[in-house]
Amino acid sequence: LSHTRVLLMGKSGSGKTSMRSIIFANYIARDTRRLGATIDVEHSHVRFLGNLVLNLWDCGGQDTFMENYFTSQRDNIFRNVEVNKLHFKIYSNRN
Repeated sequence: LSHTRVLLMGKSGSGKTSMRSIIFANYIARDTRRLGATIDVEHSHVRFLGNLVLNLWDCGGQDTFMENYFTSQRDNIFRNVEVNKLHFKIYSNRN
């Protein structure tokens, strides 16, 4: 089996955990509303396309956690990362 570390990063509320739950845990979109905020990092392993295992690191987006990822936890968080998925929330001011 081939293992790939995937980081899901972005600000709190940008949809990281919802995306992970819809794609890899078969949630329907409306059920993601009941998901709480991720505290620190949630790890999960998902077998994908036969012999590929994705080591998903869903990183909490609160400011305190984000700061730690790039300072005190940098070596652990970014070691052996092959994919970093950044999430952004886009707002519209249209009325």
